[in-house]
This record gives sequence, C-alpha cells and structure tokens, in this order.
Amino acid sequence: MAIKVDSQFICDYIYTEVSVLSEQKAYVAQGELYAYIDHTGKRLTPFAFTQVSNFTDGYAVVGDSFSQSIITDKMHILIPFEHPRVLLPVHGLIVVQSTAGTWGVYDTLGKIRLPLIYDIPPQIVNLNHIIVRREEEYGVVNDCNEVVFNCSYQYIDSNGLGYSSGKYLKLF
Repeated sequence: MAIKVDSQFICDYIYTEVSVLSEQKAYVAQGELYAYIDHTGKRLTPFAFTQVSNFTDGYAVVGDSFSQSIITDKMHILIPFEHPRVLLPVHGLIVVQSTAGTWGVYDTLGKIRLPLIYDIPPQIVNLNHIIVRREEEYGVVNDCNEVVFNCSYQYIDSNGLGYSSGKYLKLF
C-alpha cells in the first residue's frame, strides 16, 4: 500500500497494511511484522511487533507472538513483554494478565500496583475504587492495593452497588 496525504503521496507501495492515522501515528506492516510511522511517513519504530493497535490517549497495545505490552506516543515500552493480555490505561493504570491467567495492575510508570492474584480483570472505576474478584468473590481495593471492601460479595457493579446474601448494598 502507498500512503497519500492531501492528494500527495508520502511513500511508495512498500507496506502490506496501513492503518488510519490515530493521534498523528499509524501502524504499517511489511509481511508479518508491524511498525509505527508518523503523519509524514517517518518510521518511529522498527518492524518488531506481531500485534499492534491504534493510539488512544497517548498509548497503544503492542505484542510479539506470545505476549503484549503498552507503547507510549514517545515510542517507549512501559512494561515487560511477559503478559499474554494487556489493556489500555484507565486513570493511569494498566490491567495485565499473567501467564497463569490471573490479573493485576501496573501504573504508566511501569510499577506494579496490584499483584497478579485476581480471577478476572480488575475494573478501574477510579483510583480509590477498583473492583476485583478473588476466589469467586468480589471486593474493592484502591490503587495501592489497600482493601476498601473485603472480597465477600457475590457481585459489585461500577456504580458501587454490591450484592451479598440476597441483599443489595450501596458501597460507594
């Protein structure tokens, strides 16, 4: 594929795939590998990824054949390529899955905030309320993994409504 901007070609037919521009960047492929380019066609990364996504709020999910990470709009990898599944940051927090299938959270500085011990992806409502599930019971922690509500609920929704023993309780 070639890239054309304002009726002008900025690169020849050298890519097998080109995404739409997102935050002035696009991903391009040569064969099975992807790289990022800017809006002028300048390559920003090597062709090193087998999984890519468009940028959203300065971040994109990238991956190799086995794991994923987050790349910033400055082309810095935030967390090690050791997680089979990684979600885009919400409130500065990145939800990740371990190879064992459990979930935890990093911050956008690459520091682990919640250990990888939860059954499902933590739901980040805000930094003070992160809904987690452990051993099939729901609870709420903050971004420092301090318990706000113990894992003793059958369900907690993002509006702070908890369900336990046939009763609904407004938690937050």
